[in-house]
Amino acid sequence: MAYFARLGVDNIVVRVDSVDNRNAMTYNGIEKEEIALEYLRKIHGNAGTWVKCSYNTVDGVHQFGGTPLRANFPGGNNEDDPWYYHSEYDIFYKKQPIGCDSWTLNSTTGRWEPPLPCPEVTREQVEIGSFYRWDEDVYQADNTAGWVLVTPE
Repeated sequence: MAYFARLGVDNIVVRVDSVDNRNAMTYNGIEKEEIALEYLRKIHGNAGTWVKCSYNTVDGVHQFGGTPLRANFPGGNNEDDPWYYHSEYDIFYKKQPIGCDSWTLNSTTGRWEPPLPCPEVTREQVEIGSFYRWDEDVYQADNTAGWVLVTPE
């Protein structure tokens, strides 16, 4: 089975279509992306652009040791949390987290990364439910800080 993300405006993934292997192969049994794209155009027309994706690729790693494809599988069509295709990096990624303007997109994993690593919580902090949360205002005031320990009351 081959998977293709259909792109809409601003390279937002609007759906992921699957193509059975028999509809993506030559008569000699060789899988070709062009054949699958021709099949998709025949079924759906010429509207939209499809980009091949791998169901087994997550954070730039193929889950079964194969070659990763385009950083992530852009699963589902969720309007509230869409996937995007970055044509320069040739990856699928989620939108930048709100309130994390200083974070950068990793072109290998397709994940947004903070400018500072998140501190580890201690065992005692875990036991009381504490966790670290990014605070962009703290980072903008002092670029050596940004993670704030949140402890439930």
